[in-house]
Amino acid sequence: MATELPRFTLPLPAETFLERHWQRRTLFMPAAASGLDYPDADTLAGLALEAEVESRLIRGAGEGPWSLQQGPLEEDAFENLGERDWTLLVQSVDHFLTPVSLLLDDFGFVPGWRLEDIMISYAAEGGSVGPHFDQYDVFLIQANGHRHWKIGPHCDDAAPQRTDTPLKMLAHMPCEQEFHAGPGDVLYLPPGVAHHGVASDSDCVTWSVGFRAPDYRDLLAEMVAECLANQPEQLYGDAGRAPCTDPGRLEQNDLERLLSASLGLLDRAQAARAVARWLSTPRQNGLDFIVDEEQIRAGAPDAALVRHGGVRLLRQGDHAWLNGECWTLDAEQAALVDLLAGQRRYRNDQLEPLLTQSARELLNHWIDQGFFAPL
Repeated sequence: MATELPRFTLPLPAETFLERHWQRRTLFMPAAASGLDYPDADTLAGLALEAEVESRLIRGAGEGPWSLQQGPLEEDAFENLGERDWTLLVQSVDHFLTPVSLLLDDFGFVPGWRLEDIMISYAAEGGSVGPHFDQYDVFLIQANGHRHWKIGPHCDDAAPQRTDTPLKMLAHMPCEQEFHAGPGDVLYLPPGVAHHGVASDSDCVTWSVGFRAPDYRDLLAEMVAECLANQPEQLYGDAGRAPCTDPGRLEQNDLERLLSASLGLLDRAQAARAVARWLSTPRQNGLDFIVDEEQIRAGAPDAALVRHGGVRLLRQGDHAWLNGECWTLDAEQAALVDLLAGQRRYRNDQLEPLLTQSARELLNHWIDQGFFAPL
């Protein structure tokens, strides 16, 4: 059992990082993380067998051939992999293993709704996913073993892709920087930066802390659905109109009426609810996985309560949004939710001053639902 919980320390002031690097420039941070012994390879392999868990098994190197096997995997998938050139990727590990999720408290220099999940990869020597780019911010944390990183230029969807692999892999990636990451080293990459990581030895474990970048198209779709959910049928009407002079033309005044009436159905308050619901919905449902209370107590003996790793909690005005569900708060409950939403583990001296009757009732209900676990 690991006795240290995962930690990340930004080696420069948050203001400096956000000004100079966030969404702009790569940053390599040696020895910036610790407490990464859990989960081990067997635990990751076990997660990959579960139907609820998104996982991938990738085999290949260099020019290939490359293969991709989507999870859930069968136990025999690991029997004949060989000693090199393969990678197991397990998505949203923080949703299922609550001790892993506690690392996210160290990324409080950006709003919590920007956090997506923690993916963990286990690779044999030579294991890789090839040169590629992602459209989100990511911190690549070396937990065990070593990985050689090549960093390329900024890319977009017009960058040529290989057509002979099942992976999204760049056809060509010029190398602009190189880093050799060992245990505890952290590499930050802004969106669109090409990168290629190759395991330098066996038992290479890398954590990827990814950040949510909402697509405005998705948000608009959510807003429209929310605003129309309880709207009665509203049909176009034009009683009293003048005779038209050209029946084949869409006149501007008719177009304006159609646009105004349709867009008028988008209520701003309802749209805001849709956005909050979307942002507070976790990437995957991990609540069926039990919190490893012993593991957390070993690393944080002063903790009295922990938030389940599968919970996303936001405070917005006088509402709490917990996994897509809205809760109306009184002032005392709001003070408690500020604490619960701002971090993931809590001491008694933090909780007790906030536990008025209504706040305690809310917390007890959330504990009963499995959203929080007393320690």
